[in-house]
Amino acid sequence: MVPPSFTAQPGRVVAVVLPASLLSDRDVQRQLASGLTTTFVLVARQREGNGRGAARIEIRFDPWDEVWFVRRMGIDGKEEKQRIATRDALEKWWSAAVPVFSANAARVALNVTLTVLPFSTAEGEDARRWIAADQGSPLVAALIGTTLDAKPIRSWRWQTEVEFK
Repeated sequence: MVPPSFTAQPGRVVAVVLPASLLSDRDVQRQLASGLTTTFVLVARQREGNGRGAARIEIRFDPWDEVWFVRRMGIDGKEEKQRIATRDALEKWWSAAVPVFSANAARVALNVTLTVLPFSTAEGEDARRWIAADQGSPLVAALIGTTLDAKPIRSWRWQTEVEFK
């Protein structure tokens, strides 16, 4: 698999460009095709220090309209939402730089993890509220609660060093 690239951006921000090949991973492809939201969580931790940053990408394929609904939020807090009509356009959107860490020094060494989750944060919160409000079957609540605590579908780890000019 092709590793991501990490770039120095203005303001001592580290951005990651994820390779489109991640979307073709067997487990990721199966989840993307499910019609459920697939959440990609990027976490960058400074190797020497307490610095930490994160970004989130959500993709949901609508099988009826055959389009992707996507959302991306980097460490800068800017949220981008789009409706994407083709797989090629999805891969192009996916490969845009995502700000994931804000550095204090001219050089930073990071451990970066990408975790793939089988649902979005909003979907998980909605389901938890529904379970809390429902006075129905304890079995149904237990099954849904177990699903919400499901393990990640896939994860990757990389190390990088970025120098700011």
